[in-house]
Amino acid sequence: MTGRDIRRPLLAALAATTLAAGPATLAAQDRHLAFELGGGLAYAPAYEGSDEYSSTPSFQGSLQSLGFGSMALGGGDATGFGIAPSFGYVGARDSSDYDELKGMDDVDWTVEVGLKAKYTWDSAEVSAAVRKGFNGHEGVVADLAADAILRPDARTTIRVGPRLSLANDEYADTYFSVPAAARNLSAYSAEGGLKSVGAEISARRELTDIWSIEGSLGYERLTNDFEDSPVTRAGSRDQVRVGVSLIRQFDWRF
Repeated sequence: MTGRDIRRPLLAALAATTLAAGPATLAAQDRHLAFELGGGLAYAPAYEGSDEYSSTPSFQGSLQSLGFGSMALGGGDATGFGIAPSFGYVGARDSSDYDELKGMDDVDWTVEVGLKAKYTWDSAEVSAAVRKGFNGHEGVVADLAADAILRPDARTTIRVGPRLSLANDEYADTYFSVPAAARNLSAYSAEGGLKSVGAEISARRELTDIWSIEGSLGYERLTNDFEDSPVTRAGSRDQVRVGVSLIRQFDWRF
């Protein structure tokens, strides 16, 4: 993933936030935007289903609250129900870079945009996110998560829990179907469904009021057509991701 690849989804996310800005006639004291952005490094499979790993720059971001006059999204008590935008990014896959994929179509980088709903208790959280892909894959993906939340001290938060991912036929066809023109893999038509099961643990340490550092370790096992695809058979159904990010909080009043 190049620096240019990272800037594209960042600009798309910022543009989506800007378009949501609403009328400029609202009083300045009634408008606010609180969010966080982070960047770091990730060690992960070169592409989904691969057994080759590489280190690449990573990007993350989330919206805490957005308010315009009497309308508000997020914020308030940290517990209870919440809903916010959800963004994802999938890097480009160039088939010429991998012998096993030669003859398959290249896939451009993808920005995924959607919504995430969650319910949070003092020591647990469940969430569901649904996103639509643009530019590379045009499919729909969904992520389900449940976390136990541990707080060893006032500035440290540890989350651990299971993960489920689903994807529709278009996503499956883009990444896991194999055309007859492929040189080293048998032709295959993948259908959507439950994509993977796994678990993740993350630890976040607040360095200051606005800066934090977060490390994560995730594991997922591809299932169903995603596991049976020759793309995965040539690689691995077991996928591991390790990442570390430096995160900054923003709270804009305008």
